[in-house]
Amino acid sequence: MATQELSNDKPIQQTNVKSITLEKGPKRKYTRKSKIDDKAKTIIDQMINEQTNEQINEQIIEQNTEQTTEPSQRQIIEEKYDERIHDLIDSEGDLETRISNQQLAYRLEKTREDNIFLEIMQPLAELYRQEQDSKTIIERVKDAMISTVNYTKIGQQEGKKQQITGKLIDLSLMNDDNLCVVDIDIHKDKSIEEIDKIRQNLINTLPPNVGLVKTAHEGLHIYCNRNYYRLPSNRNVKVAVTDSFDIDVFAQMTKYKIEN
Repeated sequence: MATQELSNDKPIQQTNVKSITLEKGPKRKYTRKSKIDDKAKTIIDQMINEQTNEQINEQIIEQNTEQTTEPSQRQIIEEKYDERIHDLIDSEGDLETRISNQQLAYRLEKTREDNIFLEIMQPLAELYRQEQDSKTIIERVKDAMISTVNYTKIGQQEGKKQQITGKLIDLSLMNDDNLCVVDIDIHKDKSIEEIDKIRQNLINTLPPNVGLVKTAHEGLHIYCNRNYYRLPSNRNVKVAVTDSFDIDVFAQMTKYKIEN
């Protein structure tokens, strides 16, 4: 058997070996669901739902009881209205007074439903009035502005070509019938200084929430609410006459077409 000799001149090559150590991880636990546990959970959930529904029903019953106990706004108004009618019927006094009160009670009874409805709607109507009154004058009259022609107060007629020279407010075209214009016509026989003084004195007496316009004739237009005061007509000329000025009041008491 031949023997191979290793030469001392050739070095022995070393081989690097990488070692990896594998660690065992935690064992996975498996839990088997029990049918008994599922059944218990179902029973508990059902009990919770029943308790919640019971609480909700109790709250609804309490709310309905409160609503039933407290009288409605209509019931309060009806009771006061009927009480007034009853007091008129049973009123004391001479024969003429009793007859007059009984006639009034009859009229109130005849218009009972309409009057109660109006009284119920009164707060809403008041809110609407406040909303309208809170607008600026321009906002309130924007739909009532018409063009005037030839430096007059005559509105432009349809189909005619005329020179438009200005604008005016036709109160009959307004949706807001609470706004009125008080026209202060200062007498022309006064001097300019006197007219200015009269106009300024008038302005000083007015509240701050009115609109003021100096007219072309040195007078004054006052835009204010009439607070639903009933005027005889739309044009009320010389409702007051003084030594220094006359007062006209214009308002929308009746709607009518421009051509009328």
